[in-house]
Amino acid sequence: MRGPFCIKLLTISFILLSLTALSNESKWNLIHQSDEVTIESKNYNCDFSDAYDQEFIFLRITNLTDSSLTLSYYLELWYDNNCINCENKKPEYVKSFNLSAREITISDCFNKSNESKIFVKFSLPLSKMPGVNKIVKLTDFELKNISLKYE
Repeated sequence: MRGPFCIKLLTISFILLSLTALSNESKWNLIHQSDEVTIESKNYNCDFSDAYDQEFIFLRITNLTDSSLTLSYYLELWYDNNCINCENKKPEYVKSFNLSAREITISDCFNKSNESKIFVKFSLPLSKMPGVNKIVKLTDFELKNISLKYE
């Protein structure tokens, strides 16, 4: 009895490990740290039923304090090695987050207006996206002028 049970357990474990390895999530990478907040990023592929599949960089913003605060920064973006908003500072790239004490905010695929995710590229080949002539790709980004205001 123990032999077949062990084989089944090993098989299930192998399948679960394989699925984990095939997951479209990457690990969180620290991009900003202070005594008050941390900002981490990771790549994530969103599969949409009503839009073209897209890759994003999700941000996880953590308030490390016991106070409410507002975090703000200017998001600079490079697509195909060209900065699209370095010269002309555009208001739509100023991001602001109100965080309660010890709150963590994380991007997701479902909230399309989520301010804490960064578009990387469309995930489908051009042949599957009528109307799209070229797939541009995020090659770099930077959070500039990070500031905190306690409430």
